[in-house]
Amino acid sequence: MHDAELFQTRVAMVQAFLRMHQYDGILLSRADNFAMATGGRRNYVNVAADGGASSLFIDKEGKACFVGNNIERPRMMAEELNGLMEEVREFLWFEDSAAAVAQREFEGLLVSDDGSVGKNVHGEMSYLRSILTQTEMDKYRRLGQLAAESLSETIASVESGQTEGDIAARLIAEGAKRRCTVIVSLVAADDRIGLYRHPLPTVEPLLGPVGGERKVRGYVMVVGVSRREGLVTAMTRFKRVGDIPAHIPGAYERVCGVDALMQEATAPGKTLGDVFAVSQQAYADLGFPENEWHNHHQGGSTGYAGRTAFGAPGADFPILSAEWEQQFRELAGITEPLGQVFAWNPSAAGVKSEDTFLLLPSGQKEIVTATPDFPQVDLSRVLGRATPVTKSGIIGC
Repeated sequence: MHDAELFQTRVAMVQAFLRMHQYDGILLSRADNFAMATGGRRNYVNVAADGGASSLFIDKEGKACFVGNNIERPRMMAEELNGLMEEVREFLWFEDSAAAVAQREFEGLLVSDDGSVGKNVHGEMSYLRSILTQTEMDKYRRLGQLAAESLSETIASVESGQTEGDIAARLIAEGAKRRCTVIVSLVAADDRIGLYRHPLPTVEPLLGPVGGERKVRGYVMVVGVSRREGLVTAMTRFKRVGDIPAHIPGAYERVCGVDALMQEATAPGKTLGDVFAVSQQAYADLGFPENEWHNHHQGGSTGYAGRTAFGAPGADFPILSAEWEQQFRELAGITEPLGQVFAWNPSAAGVKSEDTFLLLPSGQKEIVTATPDFPQVDLSRVLGRATPVTKSGIIGC
């Protein structure tokens, strides 16, 4: 599928969404939804912002129109949307807004993904951000490889005495070398791994005493979330460089067991709530406190966002929904088998397991962030039976 075909398919998905909910048109301004609707095109300037600098309007007939100011229109139409669409609504940056233009130029029941026009339907669109064509699954395979290489190179460079900040800088640089944007870089050394589930690397103040940055002495956790063409991978790896608490290697293997059971449970027709229930039982069965899941989210579906939806008790977000597939077919003529992508991340004090994997239309799973050069966890021993899931172990243990 070439770029124009992918663009047409993604727009058709939005068209089906509009018809399902009886909306006449939608203004997409968020960076994640813009990427989802265009097959990975960038409408942002600030990589840390949810909102983009320009917008896309799509109506229930499947017609797409660029809506943006005179600053963004030249590059967007020449570099991002060239050959994909021609209709444009441009305005001077100081005179108007995309929302005002959409309300003036288009008719009917209009909605948006940020509340600027009509109802905010960002939440209703979460399934669209998670579903993938064959082309996007191929992109994910490549992205996963690049993300895995970036984190592997970073982990390999870690030495005793290295600061968390330097490790994060290496991860970001390795991603950039591969033209990936590392949108999350979490690094924790030693006891900080057990204290915080989202450990931003420690940094020294601009003014004040030096020496406030933590250095690795025993072991380190590195978390990398990488984005390219709107698609996002998440993964976590560990390295031992010195003495570590005696219970950590065993706890790490057991949390990988929780991850494996969650991956096994991720199947067409199930929900994120179904998988979450498996994780709750798995924590207890594998020797963790029954309420360990209270201490951190367990991940969920990814795609055109870090997490398009999170697993939670009773979460009804569908996994490869036959109902959605039928609507795509009937309302937009999409017949291609579709897949999804997930990143579960069970954790406990001092340990965590995280990879990104595809769920193929056949129901088969494929980890795209695999690091086969790492030691591998013996999951058959952890679970007491064979499993098709593979998990990387702690380097140095």
